[in-house]
Order: sequence, then structure tokens, then C-alpha cells
Amino acid sequence: MLEQSPPTLKHLYESVLRRYENAPAITFGDETLTYGDLEEHSARLASALVERGLQSEDRVGILLSNCPEYAVSDVALARAGLAKVPLNDMLSAADIEYMLDNSDASALIVGPNFVETVEAVAPNVPTLEQIITVDGPGSPELERTHQVESFDHLVETADPVAPDVEVSKSALAGVFHTGGTTGDPKGVKHTQENLALNAIAHAIELNIQPRDRLLLMTPLPHSAGLIMAGGLTQGSHHVVTQGFDAERALKLIDQEDISWTFMVPTMVYRILDLLDTDEYDTSTLETLVYGAAPMKPDRLREGLNKLGNVFLQLYGQYETPDLITVLPKAAHDPADEERLSSCGLPTTMCEVKVVDESGEQVPPGQPGEILARAAYSMDGYYEMPKKTAETVENGWVHTGDIGKMDEDGYFYIVDRDSDVIVSGGMNVYSVTVEEVVQQHDQVANVAVIGVPDDEWGEAVKAVVVPEGDTVDQADIRSFCLDHLADYEVPKSVDVVEELPTTPYGKLDKKRLREPYWQDHSRQIS
Repeated sequence: MLEQSPPTLKHLYESVLRRYENAPAITFGDETLTYGDLEEHSARLASALVERGLQSEDRVGILLSNCPEYAVSDVALARAGLAKVPLNDMLSAADIEYMLDNSDASALIVGPNFVETVEAVAPNVPTLEQIITVDGPGSPELERTHQVESFDHLVETADPVAPDVEVSKSALAGVFHTGGTTGDPKGVKHTQENLALNAIAHAIELNIQPRDRLLLMTPLPHSAGLIMAGGLTQGSHHVVTQGFDAERALKLIDQEDISWTFMVPTMVYRILDLLDTDEYDTSTLETLVYGAAPMKPDRLREGLNKLGNVFLQLYGQYETPDLITVLPKAAHDPADEERLSSCGLPTTMCEVKVVDESGEQVPPGQPGEILARAAYSMDGYYEMPKKTAETVENGWVHTGDIGKMDEDGYFYIVDRDSDVIVSGGMNVYSVTVEEVVQQHDQVANVAVIGVPDDEWGEAVKAVVVPEGDTVDQADIRSFCLDHLADYEVPKSVDVVEELPTTPYGKLDKKRLREPYWQDHSRQIS
């Protein structure tokens, strides 16, 4: 019997595109692409890229806001055997330049809103030769130094048959950059096999059913793009928007019979608040996946009451894309507050353990670093062998997250290793403090950080976004004294209008800490 090798992403996409040829694949505003349209457009773009000299594993940046062309580009690069470098449209010019240069990108597909940015950064990326513009005017400045062509022209004129290129399962298929909250972003390498298995895992673990109607409102260069890859394996119909608006989201769920969506917790909260003021039909919604941060237990119970048993949580990171653990719908018991704070069970293709500083696995209930080993774990960091060796040990990826496992095998995030506060020689886990402060009725959002203190080394500070007009700081501290150890209670409370986030929507504690540590060196053991 012949041994069957795992699929490549190229093979997976081409099989799916043929199978669901007449079904709708992507809807963006008034435009809908069928799977047949996606097959033809991606084949033409793949052909054009190969005809212009791009070779297997060459890196190609995608700098687009959410649009159908993103999906076409994503699929085309896999079919041409090229490696995508997804660039979030909220990145700064400096970040875009760094990521293109760091990945040695040969080409860039760019949207109309970013042409001026590319004019500024392209001369500083020596490997960048070709630029493909989407829906925008030409750039005489870029044309003097680079090969510039129109996306539409390539798709209209190139060969409609995908290039006949041999793509191995170990071929580089993506370089995804980490959020960079603890230093310069690292380019996470993924192979054709990694991303094919990861797409299949997304469909399985996130309960994406054949012909589901998915609403994707977060950036495709991040989690939404990985979700879309999973949805494509099922012949799903993806309704994509540019940005999030709660009222629009609820109207789309009603009008488009949306059965599946992904949101970060703040998006869910806005949806729930709007459901208090007006009536929307959400009866078609069967699955709401949330991630990037935990939800407040009281808001999660509110969501279960208003939307039903639709919630599913994911936990992951680019090194093990999005899927380390999943908290399934069945575990969302409104009466079990402890379980509601869990990030779930290991996924089918991932092993997870918690270890101490010597690398020994710790017993249930004891905190340590979370390690993960998955079929779709990264192939290392791009051109960073030392950092790869520090992060990956015998296939186990050091996540940098402090967590614990309970007796039933459910995992809990306690903190990021870099966010642990050492106060008076005691480790304070900021997430533990945040979970308590968040329960106070005057608090809409909170981040807990360590700030310099002459007596304690670091003092615990809560930075709070108020729920209403006022915050009684003394009352918050008193509330914490009833729920936390003395050394964990915030010694001070600051009030802000909003908390800083990274371009990927995650809380940016590095930026939040900076003003407090300008004249100090922060050292965490």
C-alpha cells in the first residue's frame, strides 16, 4: 500500500476550489466571489507571479485591508509555492518596513491606502523588487525604482491555468510576525504542511460546518485569515467586512443568516450592550468564537443568556497558530465560574504541559510555563537560529505564558512571563489581579502592571477604564483586599479613557509600562 503524505496547502486549496465551484466563497459589500471565481482569479495571479520570475519560497507581502483581493492573493501564493508575509493594515510604517526587510520580501501586494507608505519604506528594503497595486492609482515614484503592476491587470490578462510548479510539504508557505510586545517582532516560519494541517484543525476545533455562513470582521492578516482557511476547507460562505460596528454586525447576522462568527471580547460586549437597547434576530447564530483575551465571567453569563449556548474560546499564538487549547461550548456552564475562566482543553493535534524553571512537569494546580507541541507548530523563526533554539526544545514550543492545569485537564492562563510583577520578592500574576478588579461594578476594563517602588522593587498598579463617570479608587482597593492576598492588592489605581493595544488587538502592556519606567531598568527574574 502506498504511504499517503500529508497534504500541502496548495493541494488542499485546489481540491476545495474544484469541489465547491458554484458555491459562494467570499462576500464583501455588494461583491460576491464563488469558489469558481476564487479558483480562476487565484490561478491567474499565481501564473502572473511565476511568469515574472518569483520562485518557490520567495516571500511576498500582503498589505491590504479586508477585501476579496486578500483572499485571492492568499490562495494564489499557496498555489504558486510562494510564502506570504501578512501585514496588518494597522501597522506603523516602521513596522511594515521592518517586517518586509526581516523576511527578505521579493514582492508586495498593496492596497490604495498604503501606497504612500510603501513609497517611503520600499527604498529601505533591498530585496523588494516587485509591487502589485490593488484599486489604486499608479505611483510614478515607485515606478522609477521598482517593477509596479496593477492587480486587476494581472488577473485579467494572465494565464487562467495555475502554474505547474512542484511544491513540497516542507516548502516555506508563510512568515507571520509576532506582535512585538516584548521586543522586535519575530518572523514565524510555517510550511505548506503546517498551514494545511492548521486549516483542517481550524475547521475541526472551531466547529466550522460544511456550508456555514461565517461573518469575519477582524483583520484577515491575523486570526480571521487563519479562520477563513479553515472555512474554505468546508465550502463555507465568508461574509467579510472592513472593521467592526456592533449594529452592522447584528444586522448582518439577521440579513445574511450568519451561523458562525469570531470576535474579541470587547466586540462581544458591544453586541451584548446593543441587544439591551433594540431587538435583533440572532436565531441563526450557532457558534461565536472568542479569543485574544478572556471574557469577564459575568459578561459571558450574560452572553449565554442572550445568545444561547454558542460560545467557544480559542487560545494560541503564531508559533502554534491560534490553536493550542479550545474551551468547547459544553464547558461554558454559567454556574461554574472557575471553568468559565479556563482557556480549555488541548486541541486534537496539540499536546500541552506546564513546567517549572528546570523544565519538569508540575502537578495540577501549580503554576508554571505552558509548553505546546502541535502538528502545525512553527518551523522556527526566520533567520533567527539562536532565538529558535531558545523557544523550541524537542519540538515543544515555550509559549512565554504562565498557566496551570486542573485535575480535569483544563488549562488556565495566569500571566505572560514578561508581565509577572515581582513585589517584595513575591510573584504577582497580573491576570489574577485583573480578574478581581474587573468584577468591580465601576470598572469597564483594567490592566495591571508593575511600577517602580523604592521599598518593594515593583508595586502593583491597576490602570482602569471606568464603567461610568467616576471611580472610587479606595473602594477598588478595599474590594481587592476581600479577594486577594495583601501583596497582590494594587497599591495605586490610575484612571484612563482607554488602554493601548497592539495592531493585532491585544493589550499592549509594554507601551502601558513605558511612562513609569523611563528612568529605570525593569528586571524580572
